[in-house]
Amino acid sequence: MTRFDQSRRSLLASGAAAMSFGFAGCIQSGGEDGNATESATDSEGESGSESTDSGSTSDFDPSNPEFPQPMAALINAGFETGSLSDLNNMEERDKPRYGKPVKETPTKESELLDPDKLAFAMTPSEDPAAYRTTMKPLMDNIAKETGKEVEYFPLQSYASQVEAMRSERLHIAGFSTGPTPFAVNLAGAVPFSLQVSGEGDFGYRLWLATQADNDEIDSLSDLKGKRVAHSEPSSNSGNQAPRALFANQGVVPGDDYEVAYSGGHEQSVLGVANGDYDAAPVCSTCVTRVANAGNLDPSKIKVVWASNPFPTTSFTYRYNLTPEIQEGIRAAFVDYDYSDTQIAETFEGRGKFTEIDYATVYDIILQIQENNGVEYQTENLGE
Repeated sequence: MTRFDQSRRSLLASGAAAMSFGFAGCIQSGGEDGNATESATDSEGESGSESTDSGSTSDFDPSNPEFPQPMAALINAGFETGSLSDLNNMEERDKPRYGKPVKETPTKESELLDPDKLAFAMTPSEDPAAYRTTMKPLMDNIAKETGKEVEYFPLQSYASQVEAMRSERLHIAGFSTGPTPFAVNLAGAVPFSLQVSGEGDFGYRLWLATQADNDEIDSLSDLKGKRVAHSEPSSNSGNQAPRALFANQGVVPGDDYEVAYSGGHEQSVLGVANGDYDAAPVCSTCVTRVANAGNLDPSKIKVVWASNPFPTTSFTYRYNLTPEIQEGIRAAFVDYDYSDTQIAETFEGRGKFTEIDYATVYDIILQIQENNGVEYQTENLGE
């Protein structure tokens, strides 16, 4: 593992919310756990996929996307994920659109937290201690940069993770996308970083898919009167995000079109391919995996609308840690390259970290949660 040039630490310190609505068929984006039910590995938002060569003749330009497009063209262009340029091109927000802003570091020394040990936790999983070994290179660097011993703190649920940081028992954490605003509003969390690949890829998108030869659907507005597969109620890109974002574009799921729950993103896209549904909002990296596994011919599917990239797990620290500890934590994340460690192996090539600004990068998550009436209370986090 190597240390980055110091200038990388400020690359995205004032990154931005989401790109404007200027692209044809493209709107602001959100995160795969907009309703706080994301898995520990962001299973709907991680890809690790190789591009497919399944026949696409489209000259698709990711920097100026126009729709409809063959799904194969988007996969070949790597459009299932976002990039550092997407983050750099986002419009900066001074404060969050919904909920409280990130807390400022206290100016009074008596209010600062200087623990003997720093407790670190990843987002809960079926095996809460599974990341203890995976994240050891990062924890070793946190210890080196802060001068503090670092211990892994396995937790069983989103609610327990938020509560542990609120009560100052947890100091550094990776929060899933949906729970991140809960951590900010309830626990004093400061989201400062996202994982990226060596090429700068991050996150995933919401794609609206239909049959390539379906001449009746070429845009979002064409969904009216159709039967559309949503994956399951708890899914962000498969249900929560389209309910919020489609409505913002004048198409209300359940009112303007029939919603049929398929049970998952793979079921949705295969159902579209088989003609069981007219269309489906799906997680881009999920359906890319289906195509790369040979279970879907992406040349037979077209995408008529796509979101901007959604962020995945945010890495945070508690706001009242001393400035020296905060600086050391940031350095351990963004000044090192973990591409040759288990971190990259576990997170499908994402062995680097880049700095973010919460109000901007998570703006779309806040938009989704605001539109869906999410209240920031621990009982609303679920398991």
